Amino acid sequence: MACRPNVYESGYEESRFNTVVDENFYCSICLNVMKDARMCHNQHNFCRKCIEEHIRVNAQRCPQCQDDLTVASLHPARVINKMISKLKINCDYASRGCHEFINVEDLERHVENCGFAPVLCSNEGCGLEINKRDKIKHETELCEYRKIASHDFREISEMFQRSFEDKMEMEMQMSNLSRKIDEKFIEVKESVKPFTPQCTKIQKEIKDVQQNLSTVTQEIMESRKEIKDVQQNLSAMNIIEPLVQTLTSSIEMVMNSVKCDIFIAGGHSRGSSKSVEIFSWKEKKWFNIASMENEHRWASSFIYNDNLFVVGGYRCKSMETLNIKQSPLTWKTFPAELPYGCQGHQTVVCKQQIFHIGGDIHGKGTSDLISELNITGTTSYVFKELCHMPEPCLCHGAVVVDDKVLIFGGWGKNSKVLSSVLEFDPRTLTFKEMPPLPHPLTEMATVQWRDQVVLLGGDDDKRESLNSVIMYDIKTGKITVLPSMLEKRSQCCAVITGDTIVVMGGRNDKWEELNSVECFKMGNSSSWTYFPSMNKPRYGSMAKVVPFGQKYV
Repeated sequence: MACRPNVYESGYEESRFNTVVDENFYCSICLNVMKDARMCHNQHNFCRKCIEEHIRVNAQRCPQCQDDLTVASLHPARVINKMISKLKINCDYASRGCHEFINVEDLERHVENCGFAPVLCSNEGCGLEINKRDKIKHETELCEYRKIASHDFREISEMFQRSFEDKMEMEMQMSNLSRKIDEKFIEVKESVKPFTPQCTKIQKEIKDVQQNLSTVTQEIMESRKEIKDVQQNLSAMNIIEPLVQTLTSSIEMVMNSVKCDIFIAGGHSRGSSKSVEIFSWKEKKWFNIASMENEHRWASSFIYNDNLFVVGGYRCKSMETLNIKQSPLTWKTFPAELPYGCQGHQTVVCKQQIFHIGGDIHGKGTSDLISELNITGTTSYVFKELCHMPEPCLCHGAVVVDDKVLIFGGWGKNSKVLSSVLEFDPRTLTFKEMPPLPHPLTEMATVQWRDQVVLLGGDDDKRESLNSVIMYDIKTGKITVLPSMLEKRSQCCAVITGDTIVVMGGRNDKWEELNSVECFKMGNSSSWTYFPSMNKPRYGSMAKVVPFGQKYV
């Protein structure tokens, strides 16, 4: 029998529910109501954390049937999880005064926003733990350490003096920063010649900022002579923050103005499944470069240590590599193959780990697997299956956000088009459901811009090609609709370089193969504009950005 866990959070205590809980909903390890239930192949159910800890500490066997069991072979107990999710449970902060009962599925959201959550008073010298909803009243009215407005003339004068000294120190720091930026401009001058007019403009803006800052300082010095204007002068100090923001924006303008060249490869079109093109911003045109050794249709790609990898594709097990900093560019076949041909999958790099997500496995159908690719030779495996997603997916989107992977839409079980958004945590091999997309979506292009993921084109659940563009806020799930593309595009690909999104190829609503390209500048455009067309029509291709200014031909 497995030992009862005591070093991690297990299931829900029975006393927290407002009704009697079915005996089938209890975990046989922690003896509580199951949380995120998982089951073995004989349908014995446990809390996910309980059974994973049992497998890690005790034995890789089911505690009930004693059959072999690993974390990867566990399956979500969807029916039980759904029934438990509808039970009413009290808040985690019931002992602090919250009397609400909510559905289990809404518990996490409620706890995050509960007014009875403990917080600390921020007044210096206090540190009292209070309820979140009482924080403002406590800090401003009840706390004995609260700050009380002073009308003492001497205290105001001393406060102003300290603010002035802080201001002078800030000015010195900004002056040093400006000097360093000027030095950096000299270093990169040769590499950014096409953007020299913009750099000159930014340098002028920085000098204007310094001049304005000097003027502000002089005004503050004069204002000290008039005590009756102390409060007004203190308010003027608020100009520091906008000045710093202006300086930061200027630096961002330099970064955004330097665009990367665009690489596109493979696809399922007229003779393009091996071919590769690169768009040079310097030449403003597409160049054909060395072709791949194998055909890669609906494959995936990633960049790792200056090497571009192309992975799998339709009935293809091979991986090919290209060192993007070597000349001439030469493709090499990676020594090891995938265990099976796979198409419509995604590969992403997260914290130096490479994850292979979903896709269609040749001869087996749509996959729900997330596996790890090893290309360094530091372990005994090249391809290792890690866990199962809640449901299979194909032709989906995948974006790395901090230390998580977000998985968008795609084809699911029984050819159903999904609107789901999943957050995958590689550290715990667990999934979290995020707010869904506004409608089912598959075969779209996906790029990340700041805290937004932009989803472009694709097919809806009626198999109709779209020209829609939506932004998904990765923190809140809020949807923002951007101007539609000029053409409907399914199975297209896209990159973002600087602050410009470039969308390439695909199929239109008449199933015609496209070589057209269009672009949209985030924050500055009201509509899409055409871009130089590719040499070949392509759909189901891969695209990446590569360093600007390389010699590719």
